[in-house]
Formats: sequence, C-alpha cells, structure tokens
Amino acid sequence: MNSKQKAVSVSYSAPIVSKAMRVLKMILTESENPGISEIASKLKLAKSTTHGILAALEETGWVLRDPITRKYTCGFTTRNIAEIASVRIPLVEMARPHLEKLSHKLDEDVFLGMCGGSHLLILDQIESSKELKITARPGTRLPLFAGAAGKIFLAYHDPDDLQEILRKRPLPQFTPYSVTDPAIYVEQLKMIREKGIAQDTEEYLTNVSAIAAPIFHGKKNRRRMVAGFWLVGLDLANSPEKMRTAQKLALETSEAISHVISLK
Repeated sequence: MNSKQKAVSVSYSAPIVSKAMRVLKMILTESENPGISEIASKLKLAKSTTHGILAALEETGWVLRDPITRKYTCGFTTRNIAEIASVRIPLVEMARPHLEKLSHKLDEDVFLGMCGGSHLLILDQIESSKELKITARPGTRLPLFAGAAGKIFLAYHDPDDLQEILRKRPLPQFTPYSVTDPAIYVEQLKMIREKGIAQDTEEYLTNVSAIAAPIFHGKKNRRRMVAGFWLVGLDLANSPEKMRTAQKLALETSEAISHVISLK
C-alpha cells in the first residue's frame, strides 16, 4: 500500500468503521430494541448512512432485526463472541408453548425461524424424544430454498420479488427429489399459499420429510408473515395418517401463534 492508498484508507475506512461500532454499541446497550430512526437521531447520523451500516451488520450476523417490531437487537454472531449479550425476540417466548405442544403430540423436532433475506435463520428448536433427530442451534442459517421451510417463506413473497430471486438464483438440487424447474416451483408456491401449509419429502435432506406453516402478525388486510415454523421427521412420510394429522395440527398451531402475537 502506497502513501496515497494509506491516506484514502484513513480518510474513508476509519470513519465508517467508527460509525458502525457506535451503532453496534448502542444496540447492545439500550434497554429496549431501537429502530433505525432512533439510532440515526441519537448518534447524529444520516438515515441513509445508518441504513447502510445496519444492513451490513445484519448480513454478517452482528445484529438481528425483530420481524414484528422491525427494531434491532444483538445478533447471534455478537452473542457467540461476547457471551454477555442476549437476543431479545419476544416471538420466541410467545411461540414456544405452542411449538412444544405440537412437538409433544407428534414426537417430532420442531423449528422456529425467520427469513433473513438471502437465507433462513433458526430462532428456536424443540427437540423430540427420539434418539435419531435433526438438530440445529438458534442462529443456524439455512439456504433460502431449504425444502418446505423455504417454500413457506417464498410462498408469501411479493410476486415480483420472487421472480427476481428465481431469475438471479437457480434452484439448487439438494437431493434427487429437489424441485429445480422454476415453473413447477412457482405453481407449488401458489398452492401452498392457498392451503397455508408446505411440505416436502426428501427435497432438502435425504430420508427427511418436513411440514411448514407461516406465522402472521396483524389483522385482516394488515396481516403479514413475520416468521414460520417447520417440523421434520425421518419417518414422517411413511405414515399417511400421521402426515395428515401433522398438517392439521400445524395449521392449528399457525393460527394460535398468529393470534397470540397479534394481540401485542
């Protein structure tokens, strides 16, 4: 690096890093999750600059945006490194009793997650009593097209955004049963939106079936999907009766959680 490059580094890189650290520190130390306007105002930063910093911090896992309030909290990367930070997502506490009930009735592993833009982010897991199970810690990222979990989120995407995603990113073939034809995939998403539930058999993981359902916040025409949950099992698809029961219970759980969080 020559002297001119060093000058550029000092002039342009250091200030933005300093601003990013101030933003991160504020999010970690505030008693309540702050929003973008509050952060920009308190730190005397331009809203566009604050938005760019937050986008970068969220993409790398340093901060996490609450899907309901749209405010910011500590990300899993920060928590794992610092250990003293905590992730404050009230949705997790409100959804857990319902997901525990679902898991207990079916004795299957259940996951709670949200869409992180280019990936799915696991927020919580309720483990089954089985010896062979699927496990993933909160903070684990999954591909956006991860079987039923991915489908339930993409089914409620804006149609134009969905087309843009499919245009830029070819559908991956995780297993021989993965759907890789965009036209077929879009038709499946339409059916999922109509039924309010998604399922897959070995489309993401071999020998693993999954059923996923959405979680909504708001009422009537202001209702929007903020998260989703999915249950997975190694033998779920072997019993059509259990699969039907799982679908029914997943729909009931979806409505129950959506109702509870919409009261807040």
